[in-house]
Amino acid sequence: MSKYKQLLVLLCLFFILSSVFYISVTQKSQQVVKQKIIQIEKQIALDLPLLDLSNELLKHSGNKDTVNSYIKTLNSYIDSDDLIVAAIVSKKEMVTPIKPGQVMHSLNTSSGVVLVVFGVKRTHFTLSHFIYYLIFFVLSVLVTFWIKFAFIKQSNKQLIHTEHQTITEPTPLVLIVDLNDKTLSSNCNPDKKMALANKPLCFYLALVEYCTNNDDVTLSHNKNVPEELIELANKYFYRLVELGHTIRKKPNFNNSLEKTLSEIRAALDEVLNECPEEKDLYYPPKAYGEGSRSRLHSYGLANIKKGNIEIIGK
Repeated sequence: MSKYKQLLVLLCLFFILSSVFYISVTQKSQQVVKQKIIQIEKQIALDLPLLDLSNELLKHSGNKDTVNSYIKTLNSYIDSDDLIVAAIVSKKEMVTPIKPGQVMHSLNTSSGVVLVVFGVKRTHFTLSHFIYYLIFFVLSVLVTFWIKFAFIKQSNKQLIHTEHQTITEPTPLVLIVDLNDKTLSSNCNPDKKMALANKPLCFYLALVEYCTNNDDVTLSHNKNVPEELIELANKYFYRLVELGHTIRKKPNFNNSLEKTLSEIRAALDEVLNECPEEKDLYYPPKAYGEGSRSRLHSYGLANIKKGNIEIIGK
């Protein structure tokens, strides 16, 4: 995890925790103030007959000193930094608008409407709040480091798993046929090479190409080799001539078929002796049984695909 991402996670966590705390404290404070205002209004309503407020109907100007003294006594009883009673006046006397941070409530009496002005102080940051924000910051830092270590641990697990897969997954076997020196080898053990004569080498390469291009083909020992397969074998023989390996007349690939296949199998046995489970892919099947069972046999490479064999010098 980069430092930019760590900082972003830290700020997001701190912002979320602080926002939740701020909203909770603000709502709680508003509820407390609202409950206090309701209680104070009830007390003022009970004490109104004792207050010497002005009364326009009775042409009475009232006693402001008495009202101010009552407000002072009431505020001392409230004993709160967040809420005070600013004024208690009749509706007719309320001329100036209320100041910012003040709220006004009305009380209906038999002699008219009385207005009560409350001063509400909203404290957003106190020492206790600062301590909480500091705790949230430390907590955010700790959670960020925990996320970082969890991310590193998960990345290491994935890296180990990938390395383990790389080590344990075997490399697919590829048979290598080098026309330059007429040898067979494999990518699993390229230093171990087996030489093969012209006829079996050309026939095997032709057999591989023919079976790759013709799926589900049946090549019976009791029938002549298909013309297309013979043409492919001749093509590889002419390539050997071009490489200077032979100047003899091309062999008859229809003759001594079983001997040719036996030589191919012997060479494959040597090259693939360390990978016996892969041998069936490259191995021309032997004919087992007699009579009809033997006649149904095919020496074709049923599962061979492009990429299973690499031909050098083609």
